[in-house]
Amino acid sequence: MMTAAANNFQGEFMNESLIFQETPDLVNPYLFIGYRGWLNAGELGTGSIEYLRRKLNARKFAAIDPGHFYIGQVPGFDSAQIMRPQTVVEGGLIKSLEEPANEFFYWQSGGENDLILFTGFEPNVAWPEYTSAILSMAKRCNVCRIYTLGGVFDQVPHTRETSVYAVLSRPEMKREFQSFPLLNYNGPCSFSTLLVNHAGRAGIEAASIVARVPPYIQTFHEKIACDLLQKVFAHTSLHVDLSDLRKIGNTVAELMDNDFRQNKTAMEQLRKLEEMYDAALIQGYGYKEVNVDELMQEMLDTKMSGKKPH
Repeated sequence: MMTAAANNFQGEFMNESLIFQETPDLVNPYLFIGYRGWLNAGELGTGSIEYLRRKLNARKFAAIDPGHFYIGQVPGFDSAQIMRPQTVVEGGLIKSLEEPANEFFYWQSGGENDLILFTGFEPNVAWPEYTSAILSMAKRCNVCRIYTLGGVFDQVPHTRETSVYAVLSRPEMKREFQSFPLLNYNGPCSFSTLLVNHAGRAGIEAASIVARVPPYIQTFHEKIACDLLQKVFAHTSLHVDLSDLRKIGNTVAELMDNDFRQNKTAMEQLRKLEEMYDAALIQGYGYKEVNVDELMQEMLDTKMSGKKPH
């Protein structure tokens, strides 16, 4: 049930999709977003938000009612877009039934900016309404900037520095992000692109920061996540110790290197990928199309044999 304080808190920026548990007093917070759907390659967006939530002991304070944003199942949909409620049945009794969760958490830094974390599922339908709920939260909490975090599968080797690109809501932000490759793209968009666009139209600074993820990395990769978060935090006033994430990431990278050393065919394909990646950077051609089918097959075989290709 919504409290009287929450009702007062809604005020000018009332949005019927927002459900509040409490109304924290936040200081010019940043809003970090990670969601399941497009741009969550290697679970990078959602995994990064979950890491920060646990690391900072962030408290849940609000949610977006899943309501009419999801389709249970449509033939031909990707499995990541199937949003059937999840249930637990024991002895013929329904113990629990959970719909897709879209939740806001907060962390008070004690400094000039606090932090809001949002994690959820890319909506199947009603994108503008879902966007409106997030922007309503941003306005009522006086969010100073929105960052959406994500990953995209690309033909990049894990043995090179993590590469990221940015999409910005306002042209005046380009100077600050001049060290980032700024995306040039024409085609179907992700929810992040729509959100950044609407944020700009609402006068809110927003940036979609996306890391390029090797196609053979299917699960959360701590090293890539640490690289991504460091690049984002460098553009904030927040100070969060990521040394634990870095340590785990280095260990995971070493295990992955060992997996490749034990698979001659996979190592040969990795070396080819490295050579083409390096040549593309030196010649300024960006990222060429290279065939990674053999590498993917080798890593799939490794997974099927009982090993984890990290």
